[in-house]
Amino acid sequence: MKNLLNLSDLSKDECLKIINSAIDRKINKKQSTEAKDKALAMIFEKSSTRTRISFELAIKQLGGLSIMLDKDHLHLGKRETLADTASTLSQYADIIMMRSNNHSTLENLAKHSSVPIINGLSDLSHPCQTLATLMTIMEVKGTLENINISWFGPISNVAHSLIDAVNMNLGINLSIYCPKYYQDIYFKKLKDMKKEISLDKVIIKEFELDKINPTDVVYTDTWFSMGDIEDSTKIEMLTKYTVNQDLMSKVNSDCMFMHCLPANRSQEVSSEVIDGSQSYVWQEAQNRLHVQKELLLNFL
Repeated sequence: MKNLLNLSDLSKDECLKIINSAIDRKINKKQSTEAKDKALAMIFEKSSTRTRISFELAIKQLGGLSIMLDKDHLHLGKRETLADTASTLSQYADIIMMRSNNHSTLENLAKHSSVPIINGLSDLSHPCQTLATLMTIMEVKGTLENINISWFGPISNVAHSLIDAVNMNLGINLSIYCPKYYQDIYFKKLKDMKKEISLDKVIIKEFELDKINPTDVVYTDTWFSMGDIEDSTKIEMLTKYTVNQDLMSKVNSDCMFMHCLPANRSQEVSSEVIDGSQSYVWQEAQNRLHVQKELLLNFL
């Protein structure tokens, strides 16, 4: 049995197959009942818009059904061990998707589950979002080969999954522009989690407006994760990493702007950019649905 806890759990061929199949199904509006009589259990420790709706519609449009489980209505790690919860859910559902506060929770769930586990988001990685990002780039650019992605801001779970994608040799190049303070936080997180990831093919450095590497995609994420307390000192540190029109004027006119959403228009991106002609965030959000269908079929 296979799980998707990180993008690196997929091979290059599997990743490309999911992306290409999602594009084909979207273009040709293919209908399917391949998941008929299959059940998806969704566990949410964090609130969600795109993850919940895309997975719920994906399994439904494939002929299956879903059940949403809020952490406040489960015994998850409280009156019942995670192992017992995993064993129980495995008797009811054919696949489990979890949006978790801690990546270790997903790992423990997968350890004790007899059905596949999909990471809908964790504090370490966000493989589903990254697949939708790659699908959108493929639709717009026609390829992933020699595509240069520039990331601005803290190294979030999405950025981590983009590093996974680079190491998969899909052809993309990644430059991460991030304050030294947040670089140190990321490396400490990896150390605390006892995780190793190759950074040989990734450029990580602080940002200077006049020294941006050639880029086809500008990408950012919220500066403060759900539940984090906004800090004025950190906001001041990150201000020059805001993706605004000044920054976009330094890149090619056909450069894409992407964001995993939700976006804080007063911080990491300006309204002018996210609502502008170079923005593909809504296409990217829609593609969560199409990628989720292929993921479910891949793991059912």
